[in-house]
Amino acid sequence: MTPLRAHPARRGGSARGFAFDLDRTLVAVDRAPSRLARATIQEARSTGLSVILVSGRTLSALSPFVSALGPLEAVVAENGAVIEVPWGGRREVIGGGVARQVRRRLEPISALEVEHGEVVVSGRWTDRRTIAGYLSGLDIHIVRNRDRLMVLPTGVTKASGLELALRHLRIPEHSFAAIGDGENDIPMLRAAAVSGAVANAIPAVKALVDYVAHEPFERGVQEFLQGPVTRWASVDSSGRRSASRS
Repeated sequence: MTPLRAHPARRGGSARGFAFDLDRTLVAVDRAPSRLARATIQEARSTGLSVILVSGRTLSALSPFVSALGPLEAVVAENGAVIEVPWGGRREVIGGGVARQVRRRLEPISALEVEHGEVVVSGRWTDRRTIAGYLSGLDIHIVRNRDRLMVLPTGVTKASGLELALRHLRIPEHSFAAIGDGENDIPMLRAAAVSGAVANAIPAVKALVDYVAHEPFERGVQEFLQGPVTRWASVDSSGRRSASRS
C-alpha cells in the first residue's frame, strides 16, 4: 500500500466521518452501485463513522443510488448547495436567490446545452467563456468537473456543504476522511483529516491527497477505507481510550 504522505493529526481531526464522491469514485458514470460498492459503504458504517455522500448530482438524481447503498447520515448534493441530514430528513438549500438569477439569464439561450438543478447549473466545459459572459456581474463561480462545468453561488463548494452537514451531525470540523477523483472534490479533500484518491483520479487530485489507491472506483474506495481510514480510526480510538484512563 502507498504510505500516507503526511500524518493526519496535522489538521487536528478525530475519526468521526467518512465522505465519498459518487461518479468516477464509488461508481463509474451511469453505473449502478455494485455489490462491492454497497458492501464498502456498509463496512464504513460498521466502523462507527458517519457516512456522507457528497456529489454534484441533484437530490432526485441521487435517489436510486442512496436507495441501493442503504442508510446514510447525510447527503450533500449539487456540489454543496443542497444538504439533507439524514437522507430524507432535514433539508437545506444554499444560494437559491442567485440560482434564480442564473436561470433567468441562461434559460432564453437555446444554443447552450445546460441542465438546471435547484441551485447548480451544469454545462460543457468548452462553453465556459460563453456562460461566464452571460452571467457577468452575478455572485457566482464556475467549477470544473472533468469535461463538465458547474455554476454555483460564490463560496459554495463540496467542502462548504460538507461542513454544514457535519455541523448538523455535531461532528467537529476536519473530523472526517474523504475520497474523490475530480476537480470539484479538491476543496473537500483539502479539508479532510485523511484524504484519498481512486486510481482513476485526475493528476491534480492525486498530487494533493494523503493516499492514492492502486485500484479504481469502488475497489479504490474499499482500499482507502480498509487501509488509511481504518488505521486513522484505530489510532484515534486508542488515543481516546488512553486519555479516558489518565
